Amino acid sequence: MKKAFFTILCAGFMALKSEAAENDAVSQLKSAAPGAAVELPEVKSPERVFDGFSPVRTVQSGNWERIECYRDSARPFVQEKYLEKSRHENSEVVLAFGSKFPATTDFLLHYGPKWNVNTGKVVVLVHGASDNATRAWAAPESLQGNAGTGGLLKALEDAGYRVFAVTFPHKHGNLFYEAQHLADAIEAARRITGEEKVSLVGHSAGGLAARVYVSDYRLGGDWTPYRNDVENLITLATPHRGQDFAFRHPEMNYFFIKDEMAANAPMSWDKTLYYGQWKDTFEFSIYSDNFPMQQQTLYDWSGRYPLNSASPDIHTTSQGGQGLVSHSLGLDNAVMKGGNFINDFRSYPVPADVKVTVIAGNNNKIENIPLTASEKDGPSDGLVFVESASHTADLTHPSREEPVRTVIVNENHVTIAYSPSVMGLITALLK
Repeated sequence: MKKAFFTILCAGFMALKSEAAENDAVSQLKSAAPGAAVELPEVKSPERVFDGFSPVRTVQSGNWERIECYRDSARPFVQEKYLEKSRHENSEVVLAFGSKFPATTDFLLHYGPKWNVNTGKVVVLVHGASDNATRAWAAPESLQGNAGTGGLLKALEDAGYRVFAVTFPHKHGNLFYEAQHLADAIEAARRITGEEKVSLVGHSAGGLAARVYVSDYRLGGDWTPYRNDVENLITLATPHRGQDFAFRHPEMNYFFIKDEMAANAPMSWDKTLYYGQWKDTFEFSIYSDNFPMQQQTLYDWSGRYPLNSASPDIHTTSQGGQGLVSHSLGLDNAVMKGGNFINDFRSYPVPADVKVTVIAGNNNKIENIPLTASEKDGPSDGLVFVESASHTADLTHPSREEPVRTVIVNENHVTIAYSPSVMGLITALLK
């Protein structure tokens, strides 16, 4: 399990190495080409008409009442590129999508087991990078081998809430695309339950996707605007002011090399000295088109937390150029590749009537991970600086009367999403 947790840090946000048992349908999917679909067992769901998207299939689930795959054919999505390592591996998620490499137009809506029994508020859960709704909310300790441990899904349902969750098609997909999928998921949950507004809880990059939607931060084109349909927004370990982990810790690139480039995360080197020979690693780097989210979340923190000069090729990695064992295009290049996302996001505060709470962790010790592999250049949750995860200035609308609440907890980037104390805090905040 040490490797799985190490991958979390490399990925920049949550990572997943699914160990779910494969059935015959999943075995078929493994041999299918990227994007290909196969015949799947389906559960008939009611006919519904939505704004530009429609159900493709519904499958049974051991963790949810059902999982529905929807396809949005009305918005100008461009198919995102996949690396083999960015495939979905959770068996239920693969079955619902119909592929390990879903179409960018598709997303999954997970129904909590008590969505049609409970009578409380409707809550939509939003996972982070390299994750899915089942691992994030239903079986959060599966990375540690405790797949039966309940997560926020159970805690919220036990408190009477009606819970839904979204799974995005690409593990490192464009945040603007994820905001559109979230807009669709919110519409579906509202139509299904008859409620006017929902509450959102987002972990890590999922908090950014939720913020993109409610703040009306959009790409040019025909995308769904914010529809005044969110009551609460709670973010967990979300890098509201970005992160630069891959560039300030270039030693992490060696993990990719040793793992034969299989770790589900981007490198910050586009060329690497590999067993005495230079290897082109651009495809696996953050500069390629395979990691749009990772580009969007970047921000240069070196002015606040200086770089460690002892790290290999630290200056050429951060600034770009040829080093002793690597070549890098630099942090600024990657930031611009991501459209200078974090900086531009500052102009889009959360609407004043949405209740907002940001929860940040200050424990940089992650189980089975040596402290040398976690973020220690400043106070952090092991990955994201506390200062970034607790940043509220960019979220605060000038007309806001109720301040954005900030809560600092003694949790790391992983446990913050399922520790009993934080789950209790979330259920109380949503009342």
